[in-house]
Amino acid sequence: MTTPDFARFDAADYLDNDDLMVEYLGACLEDPNPGVFLSALADVAKAKGMTEIARAAGLGRESLYKALSP
Repeated sequence: MTTPDFARFDAADYLDNDDLMVEYLGACLEDPNPGVFLSALADVAKAKGMTEIARAAGLGRESLYKALSP
C-alpha cells in the first residue's frame, strides 16, 4: 500500500494580517499548555519576518530563534 504524499502545514503561510495574528495568538493563549502559545508566537514571528520582530524587540535574529525554539 502506498502512503499518500501530503504537503506540510505551516500556519505562518496563512497569517497575512495583524488582526488575524492577534486572534490566532488569543485563541492559542486559551490553551492550558504553554507550548501551544509559544508555537503560535513562533508562527507569528515567522509570518511577520524574524528580522522585523528581532529589530522591534531589540534582539539579534539568532537570539529570537533561540527564544522561540521548543
